[in-house]
Amino acid sequence: MALVVALLVPAACSSGEDAGTAPEPVPAASVPANPPRPADCAPAPAATPTTSDGWLGIMAATPEDVGLVVDDGRGAVVSHAPGAQMPLASAVKIVHVAAYGRAVAEGRVRPDDQVRVGDWENWYLAADAGAHVGALDALGIPRNGLLGAVDPGRTVTLQQMVAAMVQFSDNAAADYLRDRLGDPALVDAAASGGWRDLDLPSELGAQLALVRPQEAPPLSAPRSVRGPAELAMAQRFASDPAYREDSRRRLAVQAEDIEAYLIESERWARSTSTGSAVQLAGLWRAVISGTFGPGADVARGELEPDAPRRDGQVRAIKGGSFPGVGTMAVSVRRPDGTIGVGVLLGRGFRPSTSLDEVALGQLRLLVAAVEDPAARSRVLCLA
Repeated sequence: MALVVALLVPAACSSGEDAGTAPEPVPAASVPANPPRPADCAPAPAATPTTSDGWLGIMAATPEDVGLVVDDGRGAVVSHAPGAQMPLASAVKIVHVAAYGRAVAEGRVRPDDQVRVGDWENWYLAADAGAHVGALDALGIPRNGLLGAVDPGRTVTLQQMVAAMVQFSDNAAADYLRDRLGDPALVDAAASGGWRDLDLPSELGAQLALVRPQEAPPLSAPRSVRGPAELAMAQRFASDPAYREDSRRRLAVQAEDIEAYLIESERWARSTSTGSAVQLAGLWRAVISGTFGPGADVARGELEPDAPRRDGQVRAIKGGSFPGVGTMAVSVRRPDGTIGVGVLLGRGFRPSTSLDEVALGQLRLLVAAVEDPAARSRVLCLA
């Protein structure tokens, strides 16, 4: 029944240090041209989405299926199709985190605001690979299988719900937050990181478009048509108990034929909300570096919730997956104040591929390329 699998490695947190003489970060709106390719490039490895080398192979074999930006924060930048619009999956939740941080800074919400679990679960469809029930378990909230909390009247803090959105990639939390903060707050937050023309997703609405395809525009319809339709479906789900129950029943019926379900979901995944590697990298850097402005510290605290590593680095990692789609964003904040950022957006692999392995392959590629000049040169050879 898994429509969405999102991998988050809990990252570390520290106050960091002043940047000193570190190079200026790459602007969100543009990426410099790649330097010349090395003269000693090895042949491209085999294309597979489950290893770091395999993603280099995909970039060489089907370059239209990969968007990448690697900026080590010290002046070295490598990119491949950085402006190409690609499905974002749960990596887009950086926008929700940023908007939450800004709302806290402006006093529009408080981290200790109480949220009724039933209101949170009005946006919940069990098509998230167990993300929501994992969040409930972590919060110690008894649940009725995949159906949700036993006691919908129980409350959590808004900050706990945002943490669930980040650490477990809880889709219901993202849609609840969008509804509570309002679309302008999310659009403005993205723009503060240089991300213009945001294709703001409804995670629930996108799922409903697969579960109830007769009510959604065709997959070939532009996002300007699909986006509003998906939002309307999500809003109806949240407010109409009968519609909600019928949608859950339809999901269970579809999932009985998992092979057909996966094939159709790969086509569906390509119709979901899109963005580019440079847009995502720009907002990510703005939040981690603090140039985002008011609320950056709050948002960064959600992305970097733990202590620094032994080497003093603070890492933040957020990935997302749909069948046939894998996305990953990474940052490395160093004791000298420099910040490395890497983003990889990919698609086109078999929908039955292990999405955990996809995420791990992307993660290893990005961390190595951000930190190691030799790994970055391998990327440059194929970019």
